[in-house]
Amino acid sequence: MLLGVGLLCPLQAVWGAEHTHHARQAGATSAHKKKHASQQGTPTPDTLPNTRPPAHGKVGHSVLQAQAAVEAARAQHLAMEQEKKRQAEAIEASRLKNEAAQAAAMQARNQALALSAATVAATSQLHDTEQQISDLSERINAIRDEQRNLQNALRTSAQALAPILPLAERLSLYPSDTLLAAPVPQGEAVTGFLILRGLSRQMEVQAQGMRTQQARLSAVDADLSAQYATLAGLKQNQRQQRDTVRQQAARARITQQQASKLAQNTAQQLLAATQRASSLQDAIARLDALEDTARAALQREIAAAEQAHQAERVRAARQQEATLSQNQGPGLAEHSTGTGSQPVAGKLVSGWGVASDSGPTTGMTYRTPPGASVRAPCSGSVDFAGAFRSYGQMVILNCGRHYRFVLAGLSELSVDTAQSLTKGAPVGHMSAAGSSATLFIQLRNGQKTVNPAPFL
Repeated sequence: MLLGVGLLCPLQAVWGAEHTHHARQAGATSAHKKKHASQQGTPTPDTLPNTRPPAHGKVGHSVLQAQAAVEAARAQHLAMEQEKKRQAEAIEASRLKNEAAQAAAMQARNQALALSAATVAATSQLHDTEQQISDLSERINAIRDEQRNLQNALRTSAQALAPILPLAERLSLYPSDTLLAAPVPQGEAVTGFLILRGLSRQMEVQAQGMRTQQARLSAVDADLSAQYATLAGLKQNQRQQRDTVRQQAARARITQQQASKLAQNTAQQLLAATQRASSLQDAIARLDALEDTARAALQREIAAAEQAHQAERVRAARQQEATLSQNQGPGLAEHSTGTGSQPVAGKLVSGWGVASDSGPTTGMTYRTPPGASVRAPCSGSVDFAGAFRSYGQMVILNCGRHYRFVLAGLSELSVDTAQSLTKGAPVGHMSAAGSSATLFIQLRNGQKTVNPAPFL
């Protein structure tokens, strides 16, 4: 268009010069024609009406149209450039916002993991204290049983000796007078004396046994008092350590709650999938399917981005895939050996695979002391935390590679769904009411239950 306008300008100049030359000639000719016309009476073009515009008016109008078209094209091009710039800025802002959200989520996760790791030492100390209390409580119960047995034995011995104690006392004080005073023949008196002598020895043995039992009872009483004092000190330490663990767990929990919207959406999806489940088996199946769906969606996103040659999109999808794997945990080694550090203080009352009325047991059951803390048996993320059916308060911990620990029977939870945890971090507490509570632990690899003992 610009080239056309440039060509029009010199053409217009040439046309103008030629028009001026012909106009001069036409003027002279016109004057000559007017002279003859006036003589002959013939009309001339000057005397006729002007019915046609001059030719140079059309050309000027075309030039204006061309200039307007050029300006319109220029304005449209400028608007398109501005729109492209605006879209590029919007895409960049969206990318930066997404990266900032992912960075914030990662930072929140790292903070939660750091706080979770910080609770491990305190939780380990609390666990040791609770185990000492559990062991000491069992020892105290054994001592009290021994104390009751000694008291019963002394009472029985005393009742057996009670009828002959007056005679034994008289014989010890007045042996000759007692025998002479007896209204029996001398031979029978001697026989009676020998019997009493043997009975005296038996009574002496019984008395010695009673003295030994009494001494043991005194020692047991002293030991019991000392054990009670130790127990009181341990319980004081337990209260302080439990407060520390709860405060640290609360900080980790709050930090996790401040994570990104993406993490919150993940938590809602996990909760929805679990709460719709009709059984624990169904819940695990739904969680497994949700994990597989998320991984498949990321794989499709990566493939589509690679096909479209969108490097930034590929990088973002791969970062999400890595984050998903990190959040779920490193998995469990199939041939791992147990460290002897069980997730809760107490005593194992039922192992895995033990025959029962409903078939072989699918997990392990611990009898725990009141208020015992429960620790995470692996590093990973919480797939579910809350009340579930008849299991009470329950935690499903995703250890990665389709390994999941189920901890059921808790009274109080210290974690939320989608929270990241370190192995040994607190997940909750058992009931403080009553003399004991039971914790059920199950390990699953996909839909299959496996023996959790080697991994605890």
